[in-house]
Amino acid sequence: MKTLRSVMAQKIAAWREENKKLLAAHGDTSISKVTVKHLFRGMRDVPAVICDTSRVDPHTGLYVREIPVNDLLHASGESLFYLLCTGEMPDADAERRLRKDLESRAELPGYVRNAIEGLPDDLHPMTQLSIATLTMQRESAFQDAYGSVPRNEHWEYMLEDALNLLARLPVVAANIYRRKLRGRDWTDPKPGLGFSRNFAYMLGLSDPAGHFEDFIRQFVAVHCDHEGANASVLTARITHSAMTDVFASAANAMNCLAGHIHGRANQTSVRFIRAIEERFNGTPTEAELTDFIREMLDNKRIIPGFGHAVLRGPDPRYEALSAFGRRLCPDCSVFTIARLLEKVVTRELKERGKVANPYPNIDAISGVLLHYFGMTEHAFYTVMFSVAQNLGTCAQLVIESGLTAALFRPRSVTREQVWEMVGGL
Repeated sequence: MKTLRSVMAQKIAAWREENKKLLAAHGDTSISKVTVKHLFRGMRDVPAVICDTSRVDPHTGLYVREIPVNDLLHASGESLFYLLCTGEMPDADAERRLRKDLESRAELPGYVRNAIEGLPDDLHPMTQLSIATLTMQRESAFQDAYGSVPRNEHWEYMLEDALNLLARLPVVAANIYRRKLRGRDWTDPKPGLGFSRNFAYMLGLSDPAGHFEDFIRQFVAVHCDHEGANASVLTARITHSAMTDVFASAANAMNCLAGHIHGRANQTSVRFIRAIEERFNGTPTEAELTDFIREMLDNKRIIPGFGHAVLRGPDPRYEALSAFGRRLCPDCSVFTIARLLEKVVTRELKERGKVANPYPNIDAISGVLLHYFGMTEHAFYTVMFSVAQNLGTCAQLVIESGLTAALFRPRSVTREQVWEMVGGL
């Protein structure tokens, strides 16, 4: 009988052996060089961490355990987490067992609910999510076990914490939305629905045809993981490398994700579209939008939702959600403007020839569809992102714990030392 825990035990043992062989044979082999530009521009493109859960190909996009992300749009949240942890899709029995396990953990401790209720209603939703997540550290299995179990067993306690966090996070997030942003009653998950369906259900948006539930499943899939060195996930990994539990590590990742040029980009894109809609009193013509975008580019202003740090071609995640929107809401004004921006901005950026990637990314469309479904509280969009991303973050933390990863401690240098390294002025 396969369970997530039993499969991970086998995988981690094999991965440990592979690490030993790789380090023994090639531990001193150089695989990259660091330039002065790297030091001053965020270490962009420098290999820094091992991450097997996902990778981004510059031309074909995101792969989750070597599966194109758009091939996983119909996967449940439980299947995605199992895949991220083990590299295998679960069979029906293993998926059912994991779903039942998460359901058994979903009830929030009273102190977590009280903490959420006690927060100011106007506190940013991501801050509320981070506080609630950190509060759950009170019952951390990893914290209780640290110092009393061998380090090679730490991953089992990290997995225990990860399962508790993933079971409760949709409940926490949905009720922050209901109570703090909509003034509605608290709600609990419904048995049998699973991770993504329960999240959609608890958010409480009108969904008589099941389209929102379908969208949330796809939303979770395309946001579940994105390599190991994006700002928020790397923050979690660095935090855990100091032997910190899942809850504190995930909370730190949330605080990073809340940054304006990271997880808040989806809400920025929607606000930009709404501003266009207001400026032109509806959907502009292509000519009107072209003039507007040219003026922005001439004034060196950034167009929200375009470009990507790694991709050099169209973002398959954008294409997947855009296709969903074309089937469901082709006449929605916000969606129509998003599609028009795709055409106009991509063309204008290509013509100027100074942008590595002129295409829209996932942030240009995810918030647009949330807005269509009635989630007009744009500040909550980053919370939606975070709930999905924690599938990958938790998987990476458990694996890192299993492989007893070292404390993350690169060296810092002064500008004077850099001048010495390059031979002076």
